[in-house]
Amino acid sequence: MCLKRLLIIALFLPFFSTAATLEQVEQYLSISNAEEELLLLESQFSSMQNGFSQDNNASENETYDMQMFSLRFKEYIQTHLSENEMAEVLQSYKNVIFLQFISATSVNYTESNETENYIKRLKEDPEASVRLGLVEKINSEVNNKESMVVMFDELMKPLMQSAKGGKNLDDETMKQRRESYMKTMIESSHNETLYATKDFSIEELEKLLEIAQTPAIGYEMKTIYGATAYALKEFFLSMASRYDISKH
Repeated sequence: MCLKRLLIIALFLPFFSTAATLEQVEQYLSISNAEEELLLLESQFSSMQNGFSQDNNASENETYDMQMFSLRFKEYIQTHLSENEMAEVLQSYKNVIFLQFISATSVNYTESNETENYIKRLKEDPEASVRLGLVEKINSEVNNKESMVVMFDELMKPLMQSAKGGKNLDDETMKQRRESYMKTMIESSHNETLYATKDFSIEELEKLLEIAQTPAIGYEMKTIYGATAYALKEFFLSMASRYDISKH
């Protein structure tokens, strides 16, 4: 390789490889709902750990430090998004429509008669086909299958393999578990997006789809799913010895 080409590579390499700054990560957490969701997970899994510890008489040394969730989450984001990619992500949050969507999805979604009835009515309404089509496309971008696979492969699979009886899981069983997990996740995320956008007009949904299809949203969603798996993995593995796969 000639010297000129080496100099060109050397010139542009830092531009492409510079990790996101801590300031960018903190700014992202302050304007997105990522940190709120992480804190919710911390609370839920802390309660789960306490319940397991009481049932199994675990000592304090066997419990997982929940503060590691946030630290590992931030660490992953900073090292897996470049400074330029994070700048693009932050730019997305300056869009009013996208902010409205983030606000709507920040409300903890739970299946209820209200949500089920709304989704059922929508799916049975012939005039709602345009809305349903737009929401399906939006959801496939913000909750894409590739990112969900990361959650299973990096989090659920290690948990099942490390749990009691996990060594007896063959490839076919694991494949079935993965397919079942993906089906549940896809259906749940689709229904959540449908309900969260119930007050959006068709024009607003079209604009939201344009934003969802930008590379920045792809960077963000892939990284957030990966960061969640990374943040939770050590905790899940710490719980594996108290988890009996035959009962789940």
